[in-house]
Amino acid sequence: MNVYKLSVKTQGYYLIEKDSYEQRTARRPPWYKVSDNGEPRYFAICPACNNPVQLIGLYKLPANLHHPYGKHYGKSIPGVGLYDQNAYEWCPYSNKKQNNNDGKPKRSQSMLSQQILSLLVMHFDKVIWLLSHSTGVNIDEALAKSMLLQYRREEGWLYSRATLMNIPWVFAYMTDNQGILFKKMRDVKLADELVARSPEYLEQTAQHYLVKSKNCQSYIELGVYYTKHQSEVVDDRLHESMDMVFTRKVGYAAVEEIYRKSVLFDFNYFNNLVNFSDWKSSPKNEQLLQLAQEVLGDLIR
Repeated sequence: MNVYKLSVKTQGYYLIEKDSYEQRTARRPPWYKVSDNGEPRYFAICPACNNPVQLIGLYKLPANLHHPYGKHYGKSIPGVGLYDQNAYEWCPYSNKKQNNNDGKPKRSQSMLSQQILSLLVMHFDKVIWLLSHSTGVNIDEALAKSMLLQYRREEGWLYSRATLMNIPWVFAYMTDNQGILFKKMRDVKLADELVARSPEYLEQTAQHYLVKSKNCQSYIELGVYYTKHQSEVVDDRLHESMDMVFTRKVGYAAVEEIYRKSVLFDFNYFNNLVNFSDWKSSPKNEQLLQLAQEVLGDLIR
């Protein structure tokens, strides 16, 4: 991995770089340690799974490497963090990472799952803002509530591939099919594409709401769901994505897919949002935070 953090209690991460690591740790224990044979070792926390990691090549790069990197450390380190085998096995940075597939395996309740849940509730307004921009569909309060209720039914915080880095996207991933007819579209080109694929059923208003076509006499539903959650580490850098699938149902006919696009996870964007000190509150943001607390707050221990 090319990122680290220094506390299991915080959200966010830093790029692995000698000078900044020295400044943040002051070259002191528990981050700087000496092994039994006298070799210096440097430790941190994996920002995805909260397990201890050892930084390699911080001062001297091994042969054939061009930059330092972090690797999971297979046991707890006093003062740094506790080792969680299950979290490690599902971590996208793990050497034992489970194969990508379209299932939704679950982990048992743990400190990691509780922290994911807490961060989702605490920053729900930012999660909705980010998802609205990255998916192109404006998530209003009614849609946010529907998503929260389904996330709770699915126990989305226990999804094995959920990490501290992908909270917004996994929230959406675990909400199944949500209706978006009469919702405002932030991505006008996306709205144009959906209308072009269903001209007899859909149209777009001047304010970019997707609505039923004036000439359509049939009952219709327009929905969206997420699938094919994929992760890959290339040159120690994590790449993660999922497919966003738009569906249409007309009358009693079967549901059909009308469009699909890939959504890339921008971890740095989410990291900056969570730690943005000048984030402005608003009545809508306060309503979203209250909604998340009402639906999920009792699950936080």
